[in-house]
Amino acid sequence: MSNLTFDEGNERVNVRCAGIIRHENHVLVVREDDDDFVCLPGGRVQRGESSLDAIHREMDEELNAQIKTPQLRYVLENFFWRYGKRFHEFAFYYEVEKPQHVPFQPGVCITGEDDGKTLSFEWVQTGPDALATINLHPISMRTRILDLPQSFVHECVVDPDY
Repeated sequence: MSNLTFDEGNERVNVRCAGIIRHENHVLVVREDDDDFVCLPGGRVQRGESSLDAIHREMDEELNAQIKTPQLRYVLENFFWRYGKRFHEFAFYYEVEKPQHVPFQPGVCITGEDDGKTLSFEWVQTGPDALATINLHPISMRTRILDLPQSFVHECVVDPDY
């Protein structure tokens, strides 16, 4: 299957899902290769795949985790620049229970590979002051992961540089 990503010139439409995995006032983030930012674990939704199926597949691929009952918390339309492209991203953020085999420890707690890229997972503190020092993308998730809604919320988020 191919990803739901469409390029036209320097513009990209992207459909993504990600897991919000919290534990003891921390959240699990991932860095791809040597990016200068981190994001929540997940990836692109594939053609013909629901976002719910995609979050199960992504957690299995990236964390070797068979997750149970992920809860959709946010559907965000994100507008931002990255890699010289202007993105319009539809992102589905699911609250996911911490996989038992992912250690809760300082620094990189687990590594993996996806499409030939190295993934480094680590726990970061979720207090507002701590999250302000983390280059978490999209930026809007820095506050949204602190207090998750009971049902899903849909919002449009435009990065300041867009």
